[in-house]
Amino acid sequence: MCYLKTFDPTVPMTYFLCVMSICVFTVNPYLQLCAMTGGIIFLVCIKKKRSLKLLALCALVMAVMALTNPLFVHRGMTELFYVANQPYTLEALLYGLSLGCSISCLLIWFSIWSELITQDEILAVFGKRMPKTALVISMILGFIPKLHSKYISLLHAWYAGGGSRRKSLKRTALIFTACLAYEAEQVIDISLSMKARGYGLKNRTYSHKRHFRKKDAAALAFSLGLCITCYILIGSSRLDYWYYPRLSPEGFDALGVGSYFLLCLSPMYFIIKEKLLWRYCPAAS
Repeated sequence: MCYLKTFDPTVPMTYFLCVMSICVFTVNPYLQLCAMTGGIIFLVCIKKKRSLKLLALCALVMAVMALTNPLFVHRGMTELFYVANQPYTLEALLYGLSLGCSISCLLIWFSIWSELITQDEILAVFGKRMPKTALVISMILGFIPKLHSKYISLLHAWYAGGGSRRKSLKRTALIFTACLAYEAEQVIDISLSMKARGYGLKNRTYSHKRHFRKKDAAALAFSLGLCITCYILIGSSRLDYWYYPRLSPEGFDALGVGSYFLLCLSPMYFIIKEKLLWRYCPAAS
């Protein structure tokens, strides 16, 4: 179990929002490299071999975005060659790589989010103040993995019933329609069950597995402090970077890049600490 799960759910949720919000609102390659490096290390630590498929997908996304962007965008001063009498520029190539990197970073960090943030923790954070919104968010986040699992089970049932193993659009449409019908019934059952239990009423009590402690406050202040530092520097144009018409000679600020790099790699402290405790501090027999 990752040591981050011992914190109050507010702490890891705030941390992920800080990391991903900065990655979304900037095209600075130094910040993107920080997010990519921290995300890959974090993902490999918690998922190990299961992370290889996602990393391969991210590499494919970056390659496709980088190679196809100059085919549609012909801005930039450094012409590499011509395609259909249109310039294929270095600036457009690197900008496409930057967009692919942003998408890949979001995929990686959302994968880590799904591994550490459960539906119960979302309900624990937002359930008291925004019960309906919290329920909708938790159901949306759990919809895709449940739909995929149901699709696989129905596909196996199709094979067991003598169905053809040949891939076809008709077979996929039938199974996908059955999955949607099943999920719709599940949503109705869940909503009626939650309503019967008094979910969302003012006098309903809430129980939490963990309480907000001093270490939660310290971790939360640490994440917010680094995030606010990065946003201040972004707002003051010290982390601006542009690709057109030429690549920006600036964009590297030691304080901003260092703060974001520390933010992205901060969970490694807890992971390394946990591994060292398990290895060198065994329980007394």
